[in-house]
Amino acid sequence: MSRRRREPFHPGAVFLVDKPSGPTSHDVVRDIRRWTGLRRVGHGGTLDPLASGLLPIFVGAATRLNEYLAPYRKCYEATILLGQTTDTDDSEGDIIASAPVPDLTLDEIDLALEQFRGAIEQVPPQYSAVKRDGVAAYRSARAGEQVEIDARDVTVHELEAVELSSDRVTLTMSVSTGTYVRAIARDLGAALGCGAHVIKMRRTRIGRTEASDGHSLDALQAAAEAGEIWSLAIPPADLFPDWPHFLLQGDQLQRIKRGQKIRHAPVDGWDKALAVTTDQHVAAVLRRDELSAATWQPEKVLAVG
Repeated sequence: MSRRRREPFHPGAVFLVDKPSGPTSHDVVRDIRRWTGLRRVGHGGTLDPLASGLLPIFVGAATRLNEYLAPYRKCYEATILLGQTTDTDDSEGDIIASAPVPDLTLDEIDLALEQFRGAIEQVPPQYSAVKRDGVAAYRSARAGEQVEIDARDVTVHELEAVELSSDRVTLTMSVSTGTYVRAIARDLGAALGCGAHVIKMRRTRIGRTEASDGHSLDALQAAAEAGEIWSLAIPPADLFPDWPHFLLQGDQLQRIKRGQKIRHAPVDGWDKALAVTTDQHVAAVLRRDELSAATWQPEKVLAVG
């Protein structure tokens, strides 16, 4: 039986994709694998097939930085249809209930949204990747099973109704990782007494990175066919512009690669930093030593050699 050949080490890069509505996040990962020839590829936060917008794709060693995107706020714009509830909480599902839409104003909708702002408990949709007894909820839902999903703590930093046209309302929001826009639509519909679901959604920003910074799948494919796919990649450190970046070389860089501590001036308000090489690769994520503010310990080493 043949063994799969180990993939050569790649120091890591990120592709900012402006995903269109239709493909899944995994479809985009599959395309990036094909275009780069790398198997080690992962995305920075699932987007529903219906959703468009910013989808960071990590490749090579940079996939180990994926978890550090979690604390960043994610911003969305969503259009919600009032008067219908679906089993998926978006327009890709089946309608399971309908009700008349009351005459509403933006101010009335804004008042209803108040209960969904701040630190709240939110029950994820039945069709979600949340696991119950080791099985993703959407798999059970597709099998016709009703899954009891526990509420989870999320934070809705900003939530505004910005446009109302007949039975459609457009929301903008800034939320913590793990917040479901579809659940906000579902719960708003329940609060208004008419039901609701998402018909359009776009992720506009993660942290300081905008969807407008991303490339379309067509542009990425064209670059790959021209042998220029890497010209559209960015250094992973660019996704973390607010972090301290320690430019390391020589003995300090070698110590980091061996997992050893280094001395570096502390940065007020920060207990983590990125060790960056002269060619803009992330060598490691560093954690400040608890006993010495000027001592930094590798928390995760990405570089080799």
